[in-house]
Amino acid sequence: MAYQATILNVMIASPSDVAEERQLVRDAIYEWNAIHSKQFGVMLNPVGWETHVAPEMGNRPQEIINKRILENTDILLGIFWTRLGTETGEYVSGTVEEISRHIASQKLASIYVCDKPIPPSQITEQYQKLQVQIREWMPSGVIDFYNDLSNFKQKIKDHLSLHIQQNEYIQTIVNELNFNDTPIETSTKQTIEPSDEMVQILLNAGNAESQIHFRRYLGGQSLFVGNLDINLNKARELAKWEEALNELLNLGLIKDRGYKGELFDLTKEGWDAFDQLKTQLKENQ
Repeated sequence: MAYQATILNVMIASPSDVAEERQLVRDAIYEWNAIHSKQFGVMLNPVGWETHVAPEMGNRPQEIINKRILENTDILLGIFWTRLGTETGEYVSGTVEEISRHIASQKLASIYVCDKPIPPSQITEQYQKLQVQIREWMPSGVIDFYNDLSNFKQKIKDHLSLHIQQNEYIQTIVNELNFNDTPIETSTKQTIEPSDEMVQILLNAGNAESQIHFRRYLGGQSLFVGNLDINLNKARELAKWEEALNELLNLGLIKDRGYKGELFDLTKEGWDAFDQLKTQLKENQ
């Protein structure tokens, strides 16, 4: 079923050493859209220089990015690890210029810094400049840290929902551009973020048009859906996948077939989420 949504541009700003994180941000946004876009009446559109800027003569390169992307950006997500970036003539780096201008325009910015250990060979002048810049940003409260990629991706999804519900700038846009007569009451909605386990269950159930089997037997449990077949003999793994099933149930994306929590089907909402997730992930390939 068609629905109306406010499109918010999300700019991914970073130096060149976090290419994998840039892709994970796009994936996280597509997964967020598949689960929550209809719920909140918001569609997030990831933008970046590599997909939204063409070569142009006569202007400072960073100025082209500023005009083509930054000026139309609602949310900016900055990512750093070992590099600060290349000077632009006005700022210490292009990424710093994007973040500084965005914050100055009173728009929403979040900065993520990888703090996993690095080899001594990577402690360069770039790294030292980055540390100085981080100290400058710290008092503003816009920085968060991550040390592994799965943790980083989940942070992005968690924080996007908080921003959509709580940020004054975003709420103003959503309320002003809301095409419905009834305002979107996002500030009071409770949301559960789509974990990687939830996404895997949805994709496997949809691709195989399969039921979801959660088997309990003497000595352990297992989860079977489509091409996904996992033995859940370790307590931590069991907890993760049980939580994923419970969250899908709470969101109304799957339904229990009445076999004591051992057999589930996708609901209509679940199929809609699968279709949207599959389409968006395909577009990102």
